[in-house]
Amino acid sequence: MPLISPVFQDVTTINYTLEWPHLENPSNTTFAGSTQIDICRCGQKSTEAGHIYKRYRCSRPKVKFETLDDGLWVLQAPLGQVNLLRPANDEEKQRRREVDHTADAKAYVGKNLLLLTGPCPRGRYQAFATLQFLRSLTPAARQSVEHVSLLIQAYEEDCSDDQCGQAYVELARYILEEVPAFKSLYLHIWSEETRMQAREFAMLLFRQGVSIVISWDWWGECADEYADIATLLNGIETGVVVKRPV
Repeated sequence: MPLISPVFQDVTTINYTLEWPHLENPSNTTFAGSTQIDICRCGQKSTEAGHIYKRYRCSRPKVKFETLDDGLWVLQAPLGQVNLLRPANDEEKQRRREVDHTADAKAYVGKNLLLLTGPCPRGRYQAFATLQFLRSLTPAARQSVEHVSLLIQAYEEDCSDDQCGQAYVELARYILEEVPAFKSLYLHIWSEETRMQAREFAMLLFRQGVSIVISWDWWGECADEYADIATLLNGIETGVVVKRPV
C-alpha cells in the first residue's frame, strides 16, 4: 500500500460523479482506451468514430457533487490511470462539512478546494467539474473562494490530452471574471503528457496578488511558486516531473 501523500493534508476535498446523458451504458470504464466501447445516442449526424472522446464535439457530462451522506474519499496516491483513494478521516470530513450547500460564505475563506472523482480512466473532467462547482455557489460564497487545487496528469481531463487546454482556459477565465478574492492555484503536475497544457493558467497572473504553485511530485518535496507569467512559462517548460516509488 503506497504511503499517504502529505501534499493534500490541508485541502478540502469535494467528491463528484459524472452522468453521461447520451451513452447507453456509461460506467467508470466507458473511457478505458482509445476505442469507443459504448454507444452514444446524442443524435449528431456525424459518423466519426469515437466522437464521444472529444468533449467539444459531443455533449459534456452532467456533474453531481456528493455530500457527506454519500461518503467522502480523498486522494492517497496517483497510480497511473487509477488514482488510489482512501476513506476520509474525521478532520477531512469536517473540512468538507464546513463548505456544504448550507455553508456561510465566510467558510470558504482560506479553504483550498480540490474536486475529486473515483477511478475513471479517461474523461474525469476535473477542471470542468471545478468550474461547475464554482458556478453552483452563491455569489457571496464564490466571491470568498481563495484557493483551488488541480491534478495535472494524464486521464484527469479527457481521453485526448490536447483537449485539456480549452478546459483550463475556461476555468481560468471564469476565476478572473467571477472569483475576485482568488489568491492561489495549486497545480500538481505528475505526468509529462499534460504538463504543457498547464501554461493556459498563466492568464491568472495578470491579476495582482495571485500566484501559481506547482508541485512536481506527489510527495510534496519539489514545489515552486510563481507570480509572473514569464517565470511560470519557463518553469513549466524546464521543470522536472519526479517519479517517486510507491
